Amino acid sequence: MTDLRHGRSRKGQGGAVLPGSGIAGGLILACGFLAGTIAGSFMALVAARLPLRRTIVGGRSQCDTCGRILGPLELVPIASFLALRGRCRGCSAAIPASTWVMELLAGIVGLLAVLLARTPADLVWAVFGWLLLLLAALDLRHYWLPQRLTALLAFTGIVALFITRGDVAASLAGGAAGFLGLEAVRIGYRLLRGREGIGGGDPLLLGGIGVWMGWQALPFVLIVGSLAGFGLIVIWKLRGADVGPATRLPLGACLAIAAIAVWAAAARAPIVPLALL
Repeated sequence: MTDLRHGRSRKGQGGAVLPGSGIAGGLILACGFLAGTIAGSFMALVAARLPLRRTIVGGRSQCDTCGRILGPLELVPIASFLALRGRCRGCSAAIPASTWVMELLAGIVGLLAVLLARTPADLVWAVFGWLLLLLAALDLRHYWLPQRLTALLAFTGIVALFITRGDVAASLAGGAAGFLGLEAVRIGYRLLRGREGIGGGDPLLLGGIGVWMGWQALPFVLIVGSLAGFGLIVIWKLRGADVGPATRLPLGACLAIAAIAVWAAAARAPIVPLALL
């Protein structure tokens, strides 16, 4: 990754080098995707149960409609959904498509983490992507960014900072700038308009993103996130939705998807130095 502030490479020249080539490289990539689908299966479970305050780690997986305990072959990410044609084997109730979508997206994140890694330590970026996918799913469905998850994002960013020997100053500045900047906008909007315009979880989310990516990446995340929000509004309008000034927009989801996109772009072509690379 080229550090634009110093004009030099921090971990060598060129693109990612971890996967290699040939059969071994293909196996490494496949493992990255498989690990991602497994993580996505767990995240889909969390996204479904957390809003209902149901236990996440306790008990065996079961059909939400008939309560039948699922067998091992029914828990294989993506493949089980396809084999069962999207329906429970016991009661034929539809399995939420969000399950395989989350598994697929998390698999892609795992694949990207392997493709973009320059050293094994850089694989920790997969955790960044997976947490953002989970937060995006909760914000899209419930307009909710649980504080425990945004705190986990920031905490894992600090842990990853030491694993990858990243830029401590840029990371801490990114966390502070992300949270304080958006929090100031949130408070200012409330004082001027007399109502909430930005949720309390959004500044915490941007702060966590800043810890992982550094302050230099935040403008790119905000720009891409704004474009994502505009695109979402266009989609809603095309589908006939009544969109107006009071329409709620999942800002957190837009920022999360933008952060994944900026990470992938910056890791592949150094448009901005990332704190952990």
